[in-house]
Amino acid sequence: MAIFKQQRIQKSFFDTQIYDRLIPKDHLLVLLNRAIDWSFIEDECRAFYQRSGRRACSPVVLFKMLLLAFLFDISERRIEDECNYNMLYKYFLGLEADEKAPDHSTLSRFRDRLGLEGFQAIFNRIVALARQQGVVSDRLRIVDSTHTLANVDILRAAQKPLVRVSRPENDDIDDDDRTILPGSPDPDARFGRKSKKKKFYGYKQHIGMDVDHDFITNVATSGGNISDHDYLEAMTKGPPPKAVTADKLYDSRHHHERLERQGIKSYIIRKKRSPIPEDPEYQRAAKLRRRVERVFAVQKKYHGCSRARYWGRLKVGIQHVLSATVYDLKILAKVLITPPGEVCPNS
Repeated sequence: MAIFKQQRIQKSFFDTQIYDRLIPKDHLLVLLNRAIDWSFIEDECRAFYQRSGRRACSPVVLFKMLLLAFLFDISERRIEDECNYNMLYKYFLGLEADEKAPDHSTLSRFRDRLGLEGFQAIFNRIVALARQQGVVSDRLRIVDSTHTLANVDILRAAQKPLVRVSRPENDDIDDDDRTILPGSPDPDARFGRKSKKKKFYGYKQHIGMDVDHDFITNVATSGGNISDHDYLEAMTKGPPPKAVTADKLYDSRHHHERLERQGIKSYIIRKKRSPIPEDPEYQRAAKLRRRVERVFAVQKKYHGCSRARYWGRLKVGIQHVLSATVYDLKILAKVLITPPGEVCPNS
C-alpha cells in the first residue's frame, strides 16, 4: 500500500511550455535534478511513517523544500511563499505550474518526524553516491570543527548569574569553561573558545572532508564546550580513508595509535614536543588541511551555518547536516554534470 502521495512524472503540455521558456538549462537546480535520482528519499523516510491512514505528502518534495531553505538561506516560513511563486523552485520540486507547495507547518512536522537520524541517513546515502561515482576517493580525509552561535540573546540571558554545569565523575572533557546561561532558552548551548581570548556561546560542527573535491563525508554536532579531539573517531567512520590530517588539537598518542591499528596513516599536525614524521606526504597533507577553512566559510556565508536556526543539540544537528548536504550537492552537480573546464553556475 502506498503511504505517500505520488507526484506526476509526466508534465502537462502547459507546464512543459512554461518551464521550457522560463527555466535556464544550466541553473544549479536543473543540474541537481539531472544528477540525482531523488527516489531514494522515499526509501529512507518510510520507517518514519505509519502504514495506515491518509497518504502523506511526498517526502521528496518536503526534503527538497528544506534543501532550498538551506541552499539560499531562507526561513521555513518564507520558503513556503517562495515555492508558490518562484517557477524555478516549482520546477525543482516537481510541482505543476499552478500547484501549491506544502505549507511551512507541514515542513516543520516533516523535519521533526525524521529527526537527526533520518537526515543523517539521507546524508549518508548522498555520500555513498559520491563515493560510487568517484567523487570521494578516501585518499586523505581532513578533520576539523567550527563554531555556530546559539539562537539566543546573550545580553538578555546574561542578566542572570552564570551557573556551573554539574559533571559526572567520569566526565573527561578537557575544556575548562563549563558554564551555561540560566536565562537561555536553548538548554544544550554551551560556552566554548575559538582561542584563549575569544569565547562563543553555542555549538560546534565537526566534519570529515575528502580532499579530492572538498566533499564532506562526515558531520556531527556537539556543545561549544566539547573538545575537538573527542570527535576524531566519529569523523573517520565509514570506509576508512588511507590517511587523516587535522590540526594540533588532535595530536595525541591515543589518536595516532588508533589510526595505525586501523591501517590509516596519521598526518595530524604535530605539536612542538612531538616528533615530526619524515614522510614527505605529511607536509603535503599539512598544506591541504587549510582547505577546510573555505568549506566552513561557504557554509556560514551562504548556507546558514553561522548561527543556529533552532534550539537544542538535535535540531542544530539537523541544521548542520542539511548545510553539509547542500554543500555536497553543489559539488555533485559541478562534477557529474558540468563539462570539464566550466564552473557550475550559482555555486
